[in-house]
Amino acid sequence: MVVCMCFSFLSFAQQYEKVQTFYDSNKKQIKEEFFVLKKNGQVRDSSYVSYYQNGQKKSTGSYKKNKANGYWQFFYENGKNKMEGAMLLGEKEGVWKYYYENGKISMEGTSSAGNKTGEWKYYYENGKVRSEGSFIDDKRNGSWNYYYEDGTLKAMATYEADKGDYMELYPSGKLKASGRIEDGKSVGIWTYYHEDGSVLATGEEVGGVKVGKWTYYFPNGQIASEGFYQGGKTVGLWKYYHDNGVVSAEGNMNEGNKDGSWKIYYKSGQFKGETNYVNGEGIYKEYYEAGALRTEGQIINDKHEGKWNYYLENGELEGTCVYVRGKGLYKGYYPDGKIKMEGQLDNGNKVGVWTLYNEDGSIAGYYKTFYENETPDLSVDSVRVKGGVDTLASSVKPKYVSPKKKSRYFTPRVNEARALILSSNPFYLLAASFPVSVEYYIQERMGFEIGGLLFYRPLFNNHAKLPTNTTFYKGAELYIRQKFYQKDQEYGMLYFAHELRYGYFVYENNFIDFSQPTPPPARHLEQIQHRIEYSFLVGDRIMLDQRKKGWTVDIYGGIGIGYRAVSDNWSGNVPQYNEAFTGVYSKALAIPFRFGFTIGYKFPKK
Repeated sequence: MVVCMCFSFLSFAQQYEKVQTFYDSNKKQIKEEFFVLKKNGQVRDSSYVSYYQNGQKKSTGSYKKNKANGYWQFFYENGKNKMEGAMLLGEKEGVWKYYYENGKISMEGTSSAGNKTGEWKYYYENGKVRSEGSFIDDKRNGSWNYYYEDGTLKAMATYEADKGDYMELYPSGKLKASGRIEDGKSVGIWTYYHEDGSVLATGEEVGGVKVGKWTYYFPNGQIASEGFYQGGKTVGLWKYYHDNGVVSAEGNMNEGNKDGSWKIYYKSGQFKGETNYVNGEGIYKEYYEAGALRTEGQIINDKHEGKWNYYLENGELEGTCVYVRGKGLYKGYYPDGKIKMEGQLDNGNKVGVWTLYNEDGSIAGYYKTFYENETPDLSVDSVRVKGGVDTLASSVKPKYVSPKKKSRYFTPRVNEARALILSSNPFYLLAASFPVSVEYYIQERMGFEIGGLLFYRPLFNNHAKLPTNTTFYKGAELYIRQKFYQKDQEYGMLYFAHELRYGYFVYENNFIDFSQPTPPPARHLEQIQHRIEYSFLVGDRIMLDQRKKGWTVDIYGGIGIGYRAVSDNWSGNVPQYNEAFTGVYSKALAIPFRFGFTIGYKFPKK
């Protein structure tokens, strides 16, 4: 047996030569490892492994005469499976499975000669089936079902060579839309329905976008709006109607934006208002049915913007509102200029609780307005006309009575111990950082901690003399924490806390682009990060005696959310330079995890 193994090893060594490629010129960060035939170094054969720059495996498999063959597995950078299955002479063959980054399966099915065939299932990240059906030669074929994330049937389709009829349903099971699907995109005449079964809209779609004339309807069958699409965007003359058939608005659209003169009308047909748009922006003026000016202001992309004035029918100023992207605070006035009411407006509609004032400035009461839609919500495809009815009469808001029981965290107690705790942790030097903090501790009640960390990696290297293609960094963090301590138990004082933290980091690399035929000289690259983060923590502080000085240990963990601002010293999005900082997170959204412990010394405050 041993002789056979030795012979096999010698035979392998005579046929193959190992090849390794690296991310860096020092050959410390391996990128690939595979074998080639000794008689022809261009032919890959036998096993293959590739790696991310953080050292995690990226893929594993094998080659046969330069073609992927056998079982292959691909991984995310966190080490979890990305996809896996068999290859036959460079093509997928047999069952393949694909996964989300959280480890849950995203889809699975069979392939033959690289094409999907047979039953396939697609999943949501919660594990529920998203869609299921059959393929023939990589094209959908036969019956397919689609589901909402709660498992309720969402749609059905019957395909032949990836072309078929599609029906979408409301969660209630009522028909929502029907039309033709080809190669995954809607084509031909499509019809959308209200949940009561009446037609909502109808028109043509090409390549998944609306084209030509589209008509939208009220549940009573009256036309709600009509106009044209080009490449999925509204163009040309569009008309909107009240549910009695009278025109409610009309004007020109240009690539999805209102353009030129737009006019709106009351249900009676009486002129109501107008706007002259230029690229979606214009000054809006609205009038009472008798003709007096009612309101005026600016509209940008269908949202109120800037200062708007509202008038009574006699011409006196009723109130003003300063909008920011459609939302603003309205203030109404008495004839003498004193405030009469105030509350929030959303594109001209009252929202939330409004406050009414007497002429002497005292509060008269509060009320809330409810609205009823007079037209269906068709998003950008129709005007939303809303009328308001105050369904709650003005009333005096009840006075707030604070509870008699006070929070123990904010209630001082007689003879409670107070102390200053100076903390650090020399073990953090192993992670190229050094923390230090000071906490003002109030016995079994509150703690206010301020601290900071210094970072310098590699710790014992001169950052002024960087080797090439190696990332160094240095930085500092400053944080403040407020802690809410529980009562002292045998296992210590559990607490929960929240923290606000600011960090500043500088990443450096003397980068040489070895992908070039003639590598250029090293270029000094810098990436600077500013981070602001808020975190929630749970921890445990252990101390021997509440009133005496001595050693104390603080163990904690938590999670937060933050914002990261990143700048660098090279221009443009250059992939080679981005590779210099692979593994350095630079997205704006930061999700910090806080785990650690510190060793402190308590100085009682007399």
